[in-house]
Amino acid sequence: MDGNSLRLGGAHGTFGYLLVGGSPEPSSPRLVHALASRAERVIAIDRGAEALEAAGVGPWAYVGDSDSASAEARKWAEDRASFELLRPSHKDQTDLALALDVVAERAGDPHGRTCCVTCVTGGRLDHQLGVIGTLAAHAKLQPVIVEDGFCAWLLDPRARAQVSFFEDEVGKTLSVLALEGATVVSERGFTWNLEHHALAALSDLGVSNVVEEAGATVTCEEGRCLVVLNERV
Repeated sequence: MDGNSLRLGGAHGTFGYLLVGGSPEPSSPRLVHALASRAERVIAIDRGAEALEAAGVGPWAYVGDSDSASAEARKWAEDRASFELLRPSHKDQTDLALALDVVAERAGDPHGRTCCVTCVTGGRLDHQLGVIGTLAAHAKLQPVIVEDGFCAWLLDPRARAQVSFFEDEVGKTLSVLALEGATVVSERGFTWNLEHHALAALSDLGVSNVVEEAGATVTCEEGRCLVVLNERV
């Protein structure tokens, strides 16, 4: 994804909170800067302060246990942040969960619309799966993940139930993965379509589909699913 083709919540535009995580394989400074330019508030999550410093974007808040950010990056973030939430490293929550709690507590404010996260999927597989599970638990915040190579939406009929695709996304590869049992989805406008189809958790049935037409939609009717739009096949 780049600054000219950002897809958030099924539409181009701004969103409430950008959460920048501490992945050891962070998003590019160009992407982080582009995302921040569309956010009303930016949260640095521990080592995410380094990604924000590289992008030249000061955070509204600094959250985490400071076990991975450099001392220089932490000070840089703290000097610019209006809000700070620090916890000891021996805790029951990940830093991402802490940051999502900060957003959830302010979900009714003017900034509490779409929640975007970046710099969260590189590195360890267990961390990647934990990120998806944590976002699923915060489905009411309508989270979307944006990294350099893909964009992913968490769909839940009680929050964001549908995502649509535009003309410039025709031909791109898309996957739909159920995150819990009894997930029912419909896909229209793709090479392979589904109609009120039940997907088993993490079933590969919805992997590597192709957007065939503008206006294609994925709808989550029951359960929860992750929709991943890839920039490359």
